[in-house]
Amino acid sequence: MTLILTNDEIQQALGVEDCLEVMEEAYRELAESRAVSRPTSHCYLPHSLPESTYAFKSVDGGIKKFGVLALRITSDIVQEQNVNHSIRLEKLPLAGKGQFVGLIQLFSVETGELLAIMPDGLIQQTRVAVTSALGAKAMARQNSEILGLIGSGGQARSHFRFLTTVHPIKRVKIYSPNPDHCKMFAAEMKKETGISTEAVESAKAAVQNCDIVCTATNSSRPVVDAAWLRSGMHYNAIREFEMDEAALEKSDVVAIHTRFGGIEHFQPPGIDKDLPGVRREKERDWSRYPEICDLIVGRAAGRTSDRQITFFFNNIGTAIQFAALGYLAYRTAKEKGLGREIPTDWFLQDIKP
Repeated sequence: MTLILTNDEIQQALGVEDCLEVMEEAYRELAESRAVSRPTSHCYLPHSLPESTYAFKSVDGGIKKFGVLALRITSDIVQEQNVNHSIRLEKLPLAGKGQFVGLIQLFSVETGELLAIMPDGLIQQTRVAVTSALGAKAMARQNSEILGLIGSGGQARSHFRFLTTVHPIKRVKIYSPNPDHCKMFAAEMKKETGISTEAVESAKAAVQNCDIVCTATNSSRPVVDAAWLRSGMHYNAIREFEMDEAALEKSDVVAIHTRFGGIEHFQPPGIDKDLPGVRREKERDWSRYPEICDLIVGRAAGRTSDRQITFFFNNIGTAIQFAALGYLAYRTAKEKGLGREIPTDWFLQDIKP
């Protein structure tokens, strides 16, 4: 049988500690060449709405120890918008009744069968935050108590939960360009975690006197000035577009998520400029930086002094993350009796010669 899960069921299946444990094990497998991943592929087509583009994204990867390969796809209409004086890439909720399309298909590497189909939304937010938290675990000072968080959306929520799990955080300062939403988010997280949390008036105020700084936004422009980083801080960024380039040189120790390729972009031939809403990462030589798996298996040191500025750049997502958390969601859902099962035969065929 093939298991069908919802985001609500996935939330019940993904415990914080379990996510950290499974993702760390996935990176150990990757470090020992027992995991595989393909670079993300983006395909674009013009859209009928002004300044909008249809974007199809796919990435796949597998982990031998878990016996699974995950294929993650999204089918979106994207548009770059000015939101509260911040340039952001927005997905337009045009599917169904104001919804989005994003799926993970989980396959058995033993039989080839389709084990599960699940939405990617909660796993997408969680997998980035888990990786950031593992980076902070290896690179931030062990006595880090104050977190400065830029952002108040789904990624910020996940990063709040996971960063406060791996370090003894006692206070969180939050900034986002929407003051009302920022205050509401701060109040929600304080109620959920019991950690002293406040909304502040600027990104600079959020960064000042912090032990850990995290930007978790959808901004197309830098949201933190590298000049604000001070001795002993750990900085975490989840997108190239939100970080100040100078942070790479100012930091004493820099590690990245992956050196494995970039994002492959495809649009119709004959179009000589990017379609609206298409964002391309800058070409870089990633070979100079250690990866998260190097930190986890001890091939690289995260921090050698409490005075160092460290920077974990969660630079490019990989399918390993979807395979790890997809496997955890599937395993736990089966144990708890979550989801609905449909015949696997629906996805099988007998190929005649």
